[in-house]
Amino acid sequence: MLSTPVFYLNVEENSAGLPPYSDKIILPSSVLQTIVEIIPESDLPHPLIFKITNEHNEKFTYVGVKEFSSEEGIVIMPSKVKTILSKPQSINLSLQSNIPKVTSLKLKPTQLYSNITNWKYFLESVLLKYYTVLTNRQLLIIEDGNFHYEMNIEEINESNDSNIVASIINTDVTLDIIPLNDDMANQQLLEFNSNPHNNIVEVKSSIIVNDIKSFLGGKFIPKIFKFDITSFTSPKIYIKLESSDLFNVDLIGGFDKLTNLENFKYTTMNQDSNIEQNSIPYKYIEVDLKSDEIVNKINRHDEDDDEDDEYKFIYFIPFTWEQDADITLSVSTELDLDSIINQEEIEINEISASQIRCQNCLKVIEKDKYSLHQAFCLRNNKRCPQCNEIFLRVIPETHWHCPQDTFYSNSTLLRFKHQKLFHLHPYTCNQCSKGGSYDNFLDLVIHHKGSECPSKLIQCRFCKLIVAQEESTYQDKFENLTHHENWCGGRTSECYKCGQIFRLRDFKKHLKVHQLQTKEFNQSIKVNFNKCANENCINLIQNYNNNDLNLCDICYGPLYIQQLDPTNIKLQSRLERKYIMQLTKGCGQSWCNNRYCVSSGNGDPQVVGKSIKEVFQFINAELLPQIYYPTLPINSKNKNKTKNDGDKTLNKVWFCVTESLAHKKSLLEVLIEERIYEPEMIYKAVNENSNEQSIRQWLREHQVK
Repeated sequence: MLSTPVFYLNVEENSAGLPPYSDKIILPSSVLQTIVEIIPESDLPHPLIFKITNEHNEKFTYVGVKEFSSEEGIVIMPSKVKTILSKPQSINLSLQSNIPKVTSLKLKPTQLYSNITNWKYFLESVLLKYYTVLTNRQLLIIEDGNFHYEMNIEEINESNDSNIVASIINTDVTLDIIPLNDDMANQQLLEFNSNPHNNIVEVKSSIIVNDIKSFLGGKFIPKIFKFDITSFTSPKIYIKLESSDLFNVDLIGGFDKLTNLENFKYTTMNQDSNIEQNSIPYKYIEVDLKSDEIVNKINRHDEDDDEDDEYKFIYFIPFTWEQDADITLSVSTELDLDSIINQEEIEINEISASQIRCQNCLKVIEKDKYSLHQAFCLRNNKRCPQCNEIFLRVIPETHWHCPQDTFYSNSTLLRFKHQKLFHLHPYTCNQCSKGGSYDNFLDLVIHHKGSECPSKLIQCRFCKLIVAQEESTYQDKFENLTHHENWCGGRTSECYKCGQIFRLRDFKKHLKVHQLQTKEFNQSIKVNFNKCANENCINLIQNYNNNDLNLCDICYGPLYIQQLDPTNIKLQSRLERKYIMQLTKGCGQSWCNNRYCVSSGNGDPQVVGKSIKEVFQFINAELLPQIYYPTLPINSKNKNKTKNDGDKTLNKVWFCVTESLAHKKSLLEVLIEERIYEPEMIYKAVNENSNEQSIRQWLREHQVK
C-alpha cells in the first residue's frame, strides 16, 4: 500500500469566493506537485478526495478540490466545511485512495419543493457542481441561485451505516426519493393538483370559464388555457375575453407554460380606457402569426423534428382584480369592429337655423324648446369640463382624471389599476440590474421580464428543470438557445444506438442520421422483399434463383428430384400428390392451420370431406392454376393467365409447415392487424427473431412507423 503525504495548512478566514454549501476546497499548487511526485500516475486516485481534520479537536470530514490556486500554506474552504470542523484555525490533510463510488442513493427532502418536477434531472445538473463525496445519514444542502434545498441522506449503496463515505464522480447512481410524511404528502398532492402544469386546458373555439379567482391575492394558481396556433391559416388570430364586468377581468398570454404576471407577452390590461370611453363588449388580444418570433419558433422545432408539440401553443391566463367572475374565452380569425361605437363623438354637422347647442350639456336643441331644456339642464346636469361627460346634479367623487395623461374613469378600481400599471415610477426589474427603467409596468414585463431578463424562469429542454435562463451571449442567440440551455446542452451523452459521444444540443441532429439510415434500411427491405410462395410459410428468400416455384428450401424439399423434367409434367405430378395427401389423409398435426389440409380445424368446406375425384378436380381447377411459373402442362392452355405469368413471385401454394413456422405465422398476422408497422418489415422481424418480445424490439429499432 502506497504511503500518502500529510499536509499541514492554515485556514483562510475569507471564503466569500466559494459557495457556502459545498465540499470543494481550494489548495495551494504545492500540494498537487507533491502528490504527483510521490505517487505514480497509474496509482493516482480520481477524483482527488482528502480527509481534512481540525488539529485542535480532531473533528474531520471528507472533501474534494475545486482548484489549486490558494497562497502557499493556506487552504480556503466553504462555510459548510468550517461548520463541520468547528471553525478550525489550522488543519491537516491526507489523500484518500479507497473511497468507493456511489451506486445507489436514497434521499428524503425535508420539505416540499414544488418547482422540482424531476429529482433525477435536478441532481444531475447541480449536485456535481458543489459536491465530490457524500456521507451517509447527514443533511445534504444545495443552494443554487435563489433556491435552497435540504435533503437527508437516508442510505448510500443500500446501507444506512453512518460511516459510509462515497464518491459521486464518474458513476451511475440509482436514485430513490423517499416520500414525505402524511401531512407533507397531502400538501404535495394538493400543490401538484394546483400546479399550472397540471391545469392546462386546450381551447379550440370558445369556452365558458366559471368562477375565475383573483390572481393577485393569496396563493391561488389559475388555470392556463392554450391555443394551437398551427391549426390556423389566417395571418392573425384574436383571443376574446367576454364578461359582465370587463373592468374586473383581464387576460395575459405568453409562449410557455410558466406564463404569469411577471412573465407575459400579451395582455388586455391596457384596454380599460377603450372599454370606459367606447362601447366595446369585450377585451381582446391580437396575435400576429406571421411575426418573426412565431415563425422562427415553429420553423426551429420543425427542423428539430421535436416530438414535444408544446411549441405549437400560446398560453393564456384569465384573472380578476376584485371579485370572482364568469367569463367566456374564444379564439377567432376576425374581429367584429362594427360593434365598437364611439360614445365620445359629438355631432360635427352644421347646426340648422332652427337649432342651438346647449352650452351646458353640448346637445343640439330646437330653438323653440331651448328655454325649457336650459331650465332643466342647468338645474340637473353637471358637465365635467375636462371630458364633457354629463352627470346628474354633481360630479361624483369616483370620477377621476389622471393628472399625468388623458385617462379618466368613474371607477375606483380603474383608478387603482391605472396608477399601479402606469404611474408607480420607477419601473425597474427587481430580479436583476440589467433591465433599466421603463415608463410603465407592461413595458417592463413585455420587453424585459418576460423576454430577456437573466432571472426569467424557463423549463430547460435538456435537463427538464425549471431554472433561470441567465444572460444570453451572441453564441447563445446564434444557437437559438438561452444561456442556461446552451451550457446545459454542452454536456455530453452517449448515443444509445451507436455508442458515440455527442453534446446534448447536437443529439437530435445525430439521431436524424440514424433516422435516415433506418429509412434507407426500410426501403431496401421493401425493394428486395421476396417471400416464400407458400401462403402458410413466413420465410424470406434471399436468392431469387432459389428454385422455379419461388419456395424456400424447407417448402421445396419434398418436391425436389434430380431427373430432367423439361415439360414440368413430373413437377405437376408431385404437386398433385402433395395436395391429395393433405386433402385426404392430412399431415396429422393437431396445431395445423392449413386451409387445404384435413388435419386442420380450419379446412376449406369446398374440398374437405369430398371424394378423391372431387378433390382431384378441385386441385386442377383451383390450386394448380395458382402456379404461374414454371408453366405446368395443365396450365399451358389457360387463357386466364396474366401478362406477368413469367413472374414466379406470383405463385401461391398451400403446404403444411412446422409448428414453429405456424406459430410465427399467427404472430405475424397479429402484428399486421395492429397496423403499426409495414408488412414487409414485420416479415423481416419475424425471420430475424424467435419470440414476440424480440420481434417487437427489433421493429422498434429498425422500422419507421
